[in-house]
Amino acid sequence: MRRVNRVACVMAAMLMAISASAFAESYEMSLTRKGSNIYRVSGKQIIVQTRHCFVYAYSEDAILNSSGYGGEVIFLDSKDKCDVKAVFGASTQKPGKYAVTVTREDDDWFEMFGSNSYIKTEGCLSLALGEDAILTVLAGNVGRLRFKDGNDCLVEAIYSKLRL
Repeated sequence: MRRVNRVACVMAAMLMAISASAFAESYEMSLTRKGSNIYRVSGKQIIVQTRHCFVYAYSEDAILNSSGYGGEVIFLDSKDKCDVKAVFGASTQKPGKYAVTVTREDDDWFEMFGSNSYIKTEGCLSLALGEDAILTVLAGNVGRLRFKDGNDCLVEAIYSKLRL
């Protein structure tokens, strides 16, 4: 009876180790800081959003260790580690004007309410918190975000959350 329990325990431990490692992935990349907690993967339309990360990287080699929706990024030159909140890939939006409600997540980074989409702006000073705006999308997924107070922000791209 003890042998059966010991074999069952060993099998259970092996299955847990296999399933844990099946969900963890590592990705090599080069990151450039684009804003507070916002890093862009060099040569790709991919954004890594971190938590409380103060690494001023410019094309710095890094390893992204993911586990489901989060993980950590390790900057190889500085050896700094930062928690990853999410990873985003560029999404394609048809050109046109859209009424949106946005909330500022970080510098130049806005969440579009109810869409699982995010807007990367350039030099946008708005502190929007559930604010209505007009998103004008041009060819190439660039455009303008105009708030009711008349404040205009240039849109670099529109992103959607990726599952790692």
